[in-house]
Amino acid sequence: MRTALLLCLLVAPGCADLCASSDNPTIELGAGVGGAFEPYTDGQTVHLDSAPQGGFGVTTLVSTTGLLASDTELADAQLDVLIGDTLEGSFLAESTRLLCAGASEGGRMSGVVVGFDSSRYSSGDDLLTLDLQTVTLDVTITDSTGNSANVQRDVVVSVGN
Repeated sequence: MRTALLLCLLVAPGCADLCASSDNPTIELGAGVGGAFEPYTDGQTVHLDSAPQGGFGVTTLVSTTGLLASDTELADAQLDVLIGDTLEGSFLAESTRLLCAGASEGGRMSGVVVGFDSSRYSSGDDLLTLDLQTVTLDVTITDSTGNSANVQRDVVVSVGN
């Protein structure tokens, strides 16, 4: 990647990497379609979706600044969900695409589901216990340079509405 950036700068000055790694990376969780991004706010109501790792969770779009992102960049996402101080689900999504949306937008990671433990929340009755529960989505993204950022967002889960 650094060789490509150096070659880019030598051949076409001004073509700097728009989504480069920096000393103060940040991430935000939200929703969006077609390039749009709307950050979640604390207390916002969210719905459960099927999780690709099994079970159910909250689908989120991750927006980053200061983490290396490009059409080919991969990053790891540690996805945890807590109720109070109790860990209710944890999943490491390795080698997930972190795309560069542009200099002002930063990086985007889509299709991320912060999931509940499928062994604890396996039936409809189990999932109903989550209805109107405040949960903490705790997400850490680590880029290929080892740079990472964390965010925690408290949201209210709505089941079946």
